[in-house]
Amino acid sequence: MAVDLAISGATLVLPDGVRRAGLAIDGGRIVAIAPDGGLPEARERIDAGGLHVLPGVIDTHTHARDPSVDAREDFGTATAAAAAGGVTTILEMPISTPSVHSAVTFERRVEIVQPKAHVDFGLYGGAAGDKLSEIEGLAAAGVVGYKTFRTPVPAGREREFIGLCAPDAGDYLAALREVARTGRIAAVHAEDAQLLAAAQRDLLAVGDRAPMSHARWRPEVVETASVAQSIELAIAAGARLQIAHCSNPTAVGLAVAARERGSVTIETCPHYLFLTEAEIERHGPFAKINPALRSSVSVEGMWSAIAAGHIDVIGSDHSPFLVAEKAPFDDDIWGALPGAPGLESLLPLLLTAVADGRLSLEHLVALTSGNAARIYGLSEKGAIRVGGDADLAIVDLAYEGTIDTSTWLTRSRATAAVWHGLPVLAQVRATVVRGRTVFRDGQLVGAAGWGRLVKPAA
Repeated sequence: MAVDLAISGATLVLPDGVRRAGLAIDGGRIVAIAPDGGLPEARERIDAGGLHVLPGVIDTHTHARDPSVDAREDFGTATAAAAAGGVTTILEMPISTPSVHSAVTFERRVEIVQPKAHVDFGLYGGAAGDKLSEIEGLAAAGVVGYKTFRTPVPAGREREFIGLCAPDAGDYLAALREVARTGRIAAVHAEDAQLLAAAQRDLLAVGDRAPMSHARWRPEVVETASVAQSIELAIAAGARLQIAHCSNPTAVGLAVAARERGSVTIETCPHYLFLTEAEIERHGPFAKINPALRSSVSVEGMWSAIAAGHIDVIGSDHSPFLVAEKAPFDDDIWGALPGAPGLESLLPLLLTAVADGRLSLEHLVALTSGNAARIYGLSEKGAIRVGGDADLAIVDLAYEGTIDTSTWLTRSRATAAVWHGLPVLAQVRATVVRGRTVFRDGQLVGAAGWGRLVKPAA
């Protein structure tokens, strides 16, 4: 009998290495890995001659914020962007209106976003002192993990951050104890609130509002101090901690040293590997990201940490905003909102790093898929293997071009100035989610609603 899909002529990145083979897919799963001549008849065929097939990216750090300010982004445009970037599963942060801080808000959010989803998705819940009693219920509902900001609630965004912020160490320890009981990962945005407040006071006192004041406001010590405290609190609570968007090698070193005493994993992002603080001068508010962009020395240190195997996952930290929330603040960086989109640049940039000899294809797959599946308990994803979900990114490693953000599918493409024009040596040609092609040759071809909610294995 014919299978749903056969992919022939490809070079596959498999758990045991890279080799030429074909794939047979049926019922959303990989049913055979075989020489091209050994593939069964199929209702759909993809000739991937000259192309590589990787496990689809599991993006551990996406912001869509649906429902919130839909003009920035909604779940449809965010997951369309994911599909265009070879991302087959997004793990979406709990910021929305209202935030995901209870089983009720979790279920309501699933109802809202699932009909719009082009790729699979998991949802984080919040973990903070103001909603401690809701943490256990979130696990039962199916969150993939928890997110806590060690910074205060942003003014004017109170509903979006209910149950998410714990700048106080006592509140955070209490939240970590509750998270530990669930066994789920505790992801932390680690920046020290007191250091931030002191630096802001001093900078504004002398009228420092230029773009680079953002880097002066959030130097590396702001992150490392919070990482150090967060690690100790997580170990005391017995919680599995993940340092979100880690930006500097000193913080990495703290996390690695703590692994002898507890479970600490590290996520970084492309902007801490391919950009430096010089971009803040060049792009102003469009390069305002928290934590701040770092020096070229720190960027090289992060690559050294990757080479040493110290980094576990790379997530996009895709963070869409409106041009009106960025552009007017070139002369007053304090008014701009922080973040930049990145779902569509993550994989091409990392594949370019493969071409440059920075990492191997196998290591890239571990950083973008395999480790995330292990850390978050997504046992059916993260590798090309018989019986696993047929989540695939088909990529062209012979491509030479530049990133053109005007063609991106995210609604926030106009705020992606930091990526526009960067050279890349790879291109996503097709994306397959559970056996269905959702993106091919520059076009979104999958219908909204195909993406489904994923939950951690017990």
